[in-house]
Amino acid sequence: MLGNVSLFKGLKNKQLKTIAGTGKELVYAPGQVIVEEGSIGVGFFLILEGKVQVRKGRKTLAELGTGDFFGEMSLFDEQPRSASVVAVTETRCLGITSWSFIGMVKSDPDIAVNMMKVMAARLRLSNKALAE
Repeated sequence: MLGNVSLFKGLKNKQLKTIAGTGKELVYAPGQVIVEEGSIGVGFFLILEGKVQVRKGRKTLAELGTGDFFGEMSLFDEQPRSASVVAVTETRCLGITSWSFIGMVKSDPDIAVNMMKVMAARLRLSNKALAE
């Protein structure tokens, strides 16, 4: 499944196995807050199954489902979360902490290079949407 996620496209099977091995499966009930806006982020989440809403205050910014991801910025900095993410249905995620990610990237920098390209494209889309 990781190979189908845009953030990890282009990575080799060995790299995907490394990523999967550093993660932990987490399950959230409908209505449960997975990450809270303003809290310090320490990890990334890949939705294995289910649906979530990304919220900024009372406004829903996006709905994400199986194969989508969130929290990727916290892999690079431990800054407050820019939005809350709430489970809409029972949701299973693969969670990867920033310290696991940093260790992985130190041993294989190509993982980070690939991810940064995807994150930059996502940031450009967000900026465009905010400007409209």
